[in-house]
Amino acid sequence: MPELRKLEYGVPTDTTGTSVQLGIDKGFFEEEGLDLSIKVIFGGPELAAAYDCGEILVGEIGSPPAINAIASGGRFRIVGSGCRRQAQMYLCVGKGITSYADIEGKRLGHLGLGSCPDWISRKILSKQGVDLEKVEFVPLLDRYPEVVEMMADGRLDACLVAEPTASEGEEAGIMEVWADGSDEAYIPNFQWIVRVANTGFIAEQADTVAAVLAGCRRSARYAAAHPDEWIGLLVERYGSDEAAARRSIERELASYELDCLLDMAGLQRAVDMQLELGGIAEAATAADFVDMQFQAALAAAA
Repeated sequence: MPELRKLEYGVPTDTTGTSVQLGIDKGFFEEEGLDLSIKVIFGGPELAAAYDCGEILVGEIGSPPAINAIASGGRFRIVGSGCRRQAQMYLCVGKGITSYADIEGKRLGHLGLGSCPDWISRKILSKQGVDLEKVEFVPLLDRYPEVVEMMADGRLDACLVAEPTASEGEEAGIMEVWADGSDEAYIPNFQWIVRVANTGFIAEQADTVAAVLAGCRRSARYAAAHPDEWIGLLVERYGSDEAAARRSIERELASYELDCLLDMAGLQRAVDMQLELGGIAEAATAADFVDMQFQAALAAAA
């Protein structure tokens, strides 16, 4: 049997890439010739820096920090979509918050400065008339796994989080979900999570990148078809409450992209938003950030 290619798959939080982990456990990546493991680097800009320098060669990240880094010369490219193609992040509030105005003067936790939750929380709050200058935004980075506990003990009053964290806080009675970042009332629908690869790695081992994407596709399709196994993974490996894990999967599964196919129009909206927000200095097209050679094979498999 040929030796497996050992490779780390980057993710920006400890509960990201769960379908990939399920695929690793099921042996899908081994069948693609890979010994894949998940590597967490908390924060979008921090993870982008790892892809740029080649510390991590392939993985996933939110499109805003990816776009900003690539526009600044980052040596990686978008090669496919993550499962969460929509911006499924949730503004949650704790006890004592009864209106958006109450968030003024309070502490709101998110993943990190320049990360997707940072600017999406600001977009949601500004749409609700909140004075952003009166909100203390708290970047959590490697404290992100503690966000529910921080909400419970009063170190945070609100937060912007992804699943399964939102459901865990809800099930514990600690916080309420007030807004969804994928709601077009706040932000135009855009391509959120993207899979990326280092440019040198693409040039030297495009077949390995294709194998990673094939494994990701198989993993996502298996997870969607076997939600009880996926929920079991969240409970056993990630420590989620079973009811919270089930709620988190049921909340989002219908909108998941299972074949790694990019929404190019949505990616263009992401690029345009970064120009508007000052993340990039000049207008650009979505294709400037993508290595398109992998999309045709993924479309054929789909």
